[in-house]
Amino acid sequence: MKDIKNIIFDFGGVLLNLDPSRTATCFAALFGSQAAQVQAYLHLDNNNIFTDYEVGKIDTATFVAAIQAANPIPTTTEQIETAWSAMLLDFPPQRLALLRELKEAGYRLFLLSNINEIHLRDVRIIMENTLGLSDFDPLFEAVYYSHLIGHRKPEKATYDYVLQQAGIEASESVFIDDTASNLVGARQAGLHTIHHQANSDLNRRLKSYLEL
Repeated sequence: MKDIKNIIFDFGGVLLNLDPSRTATCFAALFGSQAAQVQAYLHLDNNNIFTDYEVGKIDTATFVAAIQAANPIPTTTEQIETAWSAMLLDFPPQRLALLRELKEAGYRLFLLSNINEIHLRDVRIIMENTLGLSDFDPLFEAVYYSHLIGHRKPEKATYDYVLQQAGIEASESVFIDDTASNLVGARQAGLHTIHHQANSDLNRRLKSYLEL
């Protein structure tokens, strides 16, 4: 068995349950049709709006204004933010228990997430309302949010940054993510990796890997 001392978690789809189709459905309603929503997404993506927001190059007001400009139907900031966060579901209590169990077992825990200001705000609301946690960052030794560190997955430089900032060895670390393409850069950086099926049983998957 590999000598794993450090576990780097993705957030959405691994710890927090996600359903991106909910956001697409909400935006289709705001844009008047699914076809209009798809066309707007292409326009926004071609202008790097999603990526720029995720790495903190643009702020929330600019992000919202870009979506409003892409939609011929007038929409409010609240409507857009609500639709944008519709994908965020729940953080099952058993995953919180797993984090605490791993920490007690001596593993160093880290979080690396492609995220943005709106989602981070609303995730914190979900965590407080469902689990009573006003701040979940202390569950980890360090957290790395893409919009705050200016790096995002799947670029190898993102994992290099995390390893350097955390002061940990790649050979002693495993990264777990539900998106296969995100694991490529992680492996290039020397990390062990686990491809986790989104929203599935993390406890069983990780304990099996660690042979706990």
